[in-house]
Amino acid sequence: MDSWYYATADRQRHGPVQAEQLRALARDGAIDAGTLVWREGFEQWRTLADAAAELGIAPLPAATLPSAPPPHDPYRVAPAAVAPQAPVFRPQVEFVPNHLVWAILSTLFCCWPLGVVAIVYATRVDARRAGGDVAGAWDASRKARLWAMWSALSVLILFAGIMLLAAIDGAFK
Repeated sequence: MDSWYYATADRQRHGPVQAEQLRALARDGAIDAGTLVWREGFEQWRTLADAAAELGIAPLPAATLPSAPPPHDPYRVAPAAVAPQAPVFRPQVEFVPNHLVWAILSTLFCCWPLGVVAIVYATRVDARRAGGDVAGAWDASRKARLWAMWSALSVLILFAGIMLLAAIDGAFK
């Protein structure tokens, strides 16, 4: 128990130093009675005045105490860090397909107004599922799939209509 640490007024930690060096610092006036000191075995930082008897220093006059101990004790682990924490169990939420890929593809290659609506519903799926609203997530998933299919079908219907008009136009010539 010969290694000591001390903190200066600007909260800078110094050490380890031997007890003799700490006595010399006190004798020279580099540290005073209000200087915080610590060694292994102490639960918290103490003033030099409190540890004077242990160090063999004559009783020191009281001095102004620093507002807070210096950061980080080298050998002390905070009790909160040692206490075991209960594991956090998050309930498993069922997978809900968002159909975002189909919504984007139908927007790019099919009817973009219907595809945009499909994208909006597809993005709502994950947010609702994460919020715990599984029924709302399934509803948004169903609507995203429906709008993506209508976007794709609209192109097929349009193509079929054009082919029908071309066939009719060719038949009457």
